[in-house]
Amino acid sequence: MHARRYVRYALSAAIITTFSASVTACSNATGPAAAKSSATSKARPLKSMLFVNPLPNYPAWKTIGQCIKAEAEKNGISFSQAGPNGNNMDSKLMLDRLQQGISSKVDALVTFPASAEQFDPIFAQARSAGAYVATVEGGQTKNQDINAGTSFEQFGQLAAKTVAAKPGQQNVAFLTQGPTGPDATFVNAFEQAAKQYGNIKIVDTRYDGGDVTKTTDLATALMNAHPELNHFVTNEGADTPGIIAAIKQKGRVGKVFLTTNSIYSGSVEGMKAGIVYSLLLQNMCAIGKAPVDALIKLSKGETVPSNIPTPIEFATASTVDSLTKSGDLQ
Repeated sequence: MHARRYVRYALSAAIITTFSASVTACSNATGPAAAKSSATSKARPLKSMLFVNPLPNYPAWKTIGQCIKAEAEKNGISFSQAGPNGNNMDSKLMLDRLQQGISSKVDALVTFPASAEQFDPIFAQARSAGAYVATVEGGQTKNQDINAGTSFEQFGQLAAKTVAAKPGQQNVAFLTQGPTGPDATFVNAFEQAAKQYGNIKIVDTRYDGGDVTKTTDLATALMNAHPELNHFVTNEGADTPGIIAAIKQKGRVGKVFLTTNSIYSGSVEGMKAGIVYSLLLQNMCAIGKAPVDALIKLSKGETVPSNIPTPIEFATASTVDSLTKSGDLQ
């Protein structure tokens, strides 16, 4: 629940006691996006939609893209998708594709906003040009019509609860993309929630700038700098292989663990190897369908929630098989 990673981002995207958040039970916004509880728009046609996918080839984001496409086409909306071809998110390319969508007079733009500073201005431009704007896995920007996806604040809070549930002292280091946007929401929520537990200490935070090739070196550097480190936490599923590799290379299997986002990128294998302690599961297709359905309602002049949370579950080694059996959660 790789934005990445997210989903990321995700999210980007683990608790001993499994927690479930239903679509109606949680909020996925903090900061500016939380200021408005509902969105209303003057009815206007919705005949075309562009999804600027942060990582079209990453399994979770690929599923989201497929489900956006299916939901759009089911409702007679012409759909197109754009995004980087590699394994790293490219915000510059994403912004360029959004700009092209505005120039082409696409009726609706959907994307993952890596940072409010970068994406809010173009969202405002798009809406001024008469386009609807929806974000997925966002929550930091303010100029979209609606946001759908995992609550990164909730993700951080529950990640802290997960880590605290592991017996013994947990000396935690974060690995994430950067100090702003959903990453910051996640880290800050974890840090605040961790204060209520007596066995969590935050030892460091490092940023990879969205470049997964840096993950192993960063994880290794963290272990070298902090010998007491015994638990990595990331909201980025694509960091999983690099962190696992670093733990193996340092001979720290069974001593250093990982709480991560997503069933992909070797998370399950890492769990079987005793490295991944817990992982976030998200309903990727729900994340894809939600913004389409909300924008359709807006196009009819209806009022919809400005923030639409989607289902999440957390899995450990004892629950991952049963939770993923249906295929809805990944």
